[in-house]
Amino acid sequence: MNKREKTSDLEPRISDLESELIAFFVNAAQAFGLPKSVGEIYGLYFASEQPLALDHVVEKLQISKGSASQGIRFLRSINALNPTYLPGDRRDHFTPELSLRHIADGFIRQRIRPQLKDGTTRLKEIARQNENSTATVSDRIDTITSWTKKADLLFPVVSKFLGGAKRENAQSI
Repeated sequence: MNKREKTSDLEPRISDLESELIAFFVNAAQAFGLPKSVGEIYGLYFASEQPLALDHVVEKLQISKGSASQGIRFLRSINALNPTYLPGDRRDHFTPELSLRHIADGFIRQRIRPQLKDGTTRLKEIARQNENSTATVSDRIDTITSWTKKADLLFPVVSKFLGGAKRENAQSI
């Protein structure tokens, strides 16, 4: 069965518009170093007019249940998917988060801040081990430490900017 054949009771196939939206989010995911499947999954949710469950994602995208489950778990962890209750259906359903600010906040909290924290810890250890190192090495360690501090200060500004951009767009509509 290919992707264009009937795969669920929601819609008979992935439409051309859905395919284009999915491709858009695949490119975005890959630009951030995320797996293609994460972009496919978010793109499918973004294109869907109805909440989707795990089995819908597996069927429509023709990906493994493990890949779909892992992608949904990651997207939930960065606030990109919202749980949605459907009466009479025990499966977990989700809809896409449409606020870039919420997704960016989640991505920063889940992916970037832990890396920076780990990097800061590692830098402190490097500096401790190289107390007698050359001035050049010490300067470079100081430079990286400065970059890390600046990046950490930048996140609230980015978040505020994304929130402000959303309000401006909402007012202009």
